[in-house]
Amino acid sequence: MNDELVTPPTQDSAEPGPGAMLARARAQRKMGVAEVAERLKYAQRQIEALEADDFGSLPGLTIIRGMIRGYAKLLDVDPAPILGALDRRNIPSQATVDLRTQRIPFPEGNGRATWVYGALSIVVLVAVVAVLYEWQFVEPAPAPAQAPASPPAPAPAPAAVIPPQPAAAAPQEPAPAEQPAPAQASAPAETQEGQKRVRLEFQNESWVEIKDRQGNTLMSQLNPAGSQKTVEGAPPLSVVIGNASNVRVTYDGAVFDLKPYTKVDVARFTLE
Repeated sequence: MNDELVTPPTQDSAEPGPGAMLARARAQRKMGVAEVAERLKYAQRQIEALEADDFGSLPGLTIIRGMIRGYAKLLDVDPAPILGALDRRNIPSQATVDLRTQRIPFPEGNGRATWVYGALSIVVLVAVVAVLYEWQFVEPAPAPAQAPASPPAPAPAPAAVIPPQPAAAAPQEPAPAEQPAPAQASAPAETQEGQKRVRLEFQNESWVEIKDRQGNTLMSQLNPAGSQKTVEGAPPLSVVIGNASNVRVTYDGAVFDLKPYTKVDVARFTLE
């Protein structure tokens, strides 16, 4: 079927067309064609063709019915009477298909060509039959028998075992006297000479970095809440503490106040 619309010449022109019905409803609402086209997202010439019942300028019956529904919804009117007027006014044209069998002409060849084609067909058929017979009934040549494997060589006879002669008893050397065990090194002092001890107690998670006077990093890590750390090093000690309000510092046995050295909850100071 084709969606092309054909207007019958015998149609009663007394009944207004669907486009005229839409145009009258638009005029009652005091709307312009340009406003309708903008709100429906169509070209102005398409709205004008629809109102003029010029369906040949529009892209098929399905699109026209969709335009009418959208136009009626915009004007807040019932689309059923307008679609009924469209169905009565416009009848889709019928597509015809000729299904009658037509004779396909073939050139008439002479008898010589027909004989050549027949001979070639017979040759091909004989070749196919020969290949099938060879593949189906002719047995393949047997494979040459393999020579039997040579028997394994006999194992060598075991060598005679000569009993060992008793060796002369070696003079026993006196056992070395036990050496006295070295005295254990005395336990190191609490802090080595010239070093100071820093003790940190973390009430909440905090990152700490401590360096000694040589610039060696003694501690650089994130410490979990509730943990404690003790660091020893040669002063002056450079210290950086994050989340300083939740850290308690004891230096050389005395509590160290972090508040004067804390900015934005990060303390930076040097322990002499």
